[in-house]
Amino acid sequence: MSSRHKDKEREVAARSETAQGFALSRKLIVLANILKRSAGARYRRLLGLPGVDWGVIAILGECAPRTLNDLADAMGLDKTQISRSVSNLVERGYVNRSVNLRNQREVLITLSSTGKAAETTIRRTAMAANQTLLDGMTPSERKKLEQQLNLLTSRAEKMLGAEQEFDAATRSDESGLSADR
Repeated sequence: MSSRHKDKEREVAARSETAQGFALSRKLIVLANILKRSAGARYRRLLGLPGVDWGVIAILGECAPRTLNDLADAMGLDKTQISRSVSNLVERGYVNRSVNLRNQREVLITLSSTGKAAETTIRRTAMAANQTLLDGMTPSERKKLEQQLNLLTSRAEKMLGAEQEFDAATRSDESGLSADR
């Protein structure tokens, strides 16, 4: 191995060590994207469900009825995205919408019988995918991984909240400047 090649390896290793925080979030994003694409392809093939739709069905299978806001929060997505998905699922017969009798302004979303059948398929295939991911890990390692993911998720939610507050404050400052002109 040439000294130039060794120097390049040391440089890459040094950059990697100093950027580990960035590498962690980047690696998690890449992992999430790969898993999302894999699941998307699987549920498109098995159920003909695009994008976010299968996620809505899975979340409703865990706990229903839910509102659009509940779904958006549970999936970490924008309410507009969820609204489009729910409309598509209603049109295709997977979910039902009804007015909340306790709060007439609120719409509740539940699975139809077709949606329940799809949720069973989603749950079954998700369990198989999880098994593939966790294969070779001890129960203790699995538990530790779950705890670490919960911790990272909680911290990421706080980061998102801070970013959203910053964005809102920036927009407010910008609109104030526009009004002054």
